[in-house]
Amino acid sequence: MNNNENEFLNWNEGWVAEESEFTLLPEGNYPFQVTNLERKIYSGQSSKIPNGAPYAEVTVEVDGGEKGKTTIKERLYLMKKFTWKLTQFFNSIGQVQEIGQPFQPKWNQVIGASGQAKLEVNNYTDKDGNKKQNNRVKEFLKPTANAGVVQQQPNFNQQAPQQPTQPNQQWGQQQGQQQGGFQTGAF
Repeated sequence: MNNNENEFLNWNEGWVAEESEFTLLPEGNYPFQVTNLERKIYSGQSSKIPNGAPYAEVTVEVDGGEKGKTTIKERLYLMKKFTWKLTQFFNSIGQVQEIGQPFQPKWNQVIGASGQAKLEVNNYTDKDGNKKQNNRVKEFLKPTANAGVVQQQPNFNQQAPQQPTQPNQQWGQQQGQQQGGFQTGAF
């Protein structure tokens, strides 16, 4: 994706010809990477979203493999009725939350994060009356245990470390009496 999309062209110079990078992917589950995040305030006309509502506009690049890549912008509204979607998104990028517990997202770690999303094909009519299609995120998916992650070897010794049975004061005194040597016993 061109990072200088907003760069102005000069009237007296040419430009490099490019084709549209738009690819319509079929419905399904795909990996994505977050390429941008903008903090915005809603100022439209909607019966569902009040004006002044803060939201994050997240740009994700979705990899369809041989089918190509596509870019999707998703709005994450910072409203109580949309905490389910915020929870879905942050779980999908590895910022796992415990349901029913407070959560403080790490917004500075969102760009570059990756996850899985279920896409759908959205049919719509543009402002000129033309029938069009695009992709939309239907659901951000929880990471699976084996999805490109090296699993840790199970730790069969799950016992907590043994602590000395003597009070701390005596332990410190005994330790101080040692001359750097090893004392046998349960630790």
